[in-house]
Amino acid sequence: MMIVDLGCSTGPNALALVSITVEAIHANCLQFQQPPPEVCVLLNDLPENDFNTVVKSLVTLRQSSDPVAVTGITPGSFYERLFTSESLHLVCSSNSLHWLSKHMTLMSILGMKGSSHGA
Repeated sequence: MMIVDLGCSTGPNALALVSITVEAIHANCLQFQQPPPEVCVLLNDLPENDFNTVVKSLVTLRQSSDPVAVTGITPGSFYERLFTSESLHLVCSSNSLHWLSKHMTLMSILGMKGSSHGA
């Protein structure tokens, strides 16, 4: 199972959302007496992010996860393609909205032509 946090934090909150997600997946599997899936957690942010701090957080997640969670960093803008088709199971981005450097409309996200001016 591939989980990605787009626009991750650099501080202690860097893994808050994905850690809760991994714990919820494991709890759900235990409830239904199913083995938990292998989990891959990727954190994404612009290359200017302090990834040294983030990597230290990832080491903590890998050590505390049962079963093992594979972790990684994907630097780059989420305005561009970062992952292969159909490779992601859960994508979250809770704190990046206020940092958006471009105005995006639903039509532009869907690749439709039209005006961004509207009601």
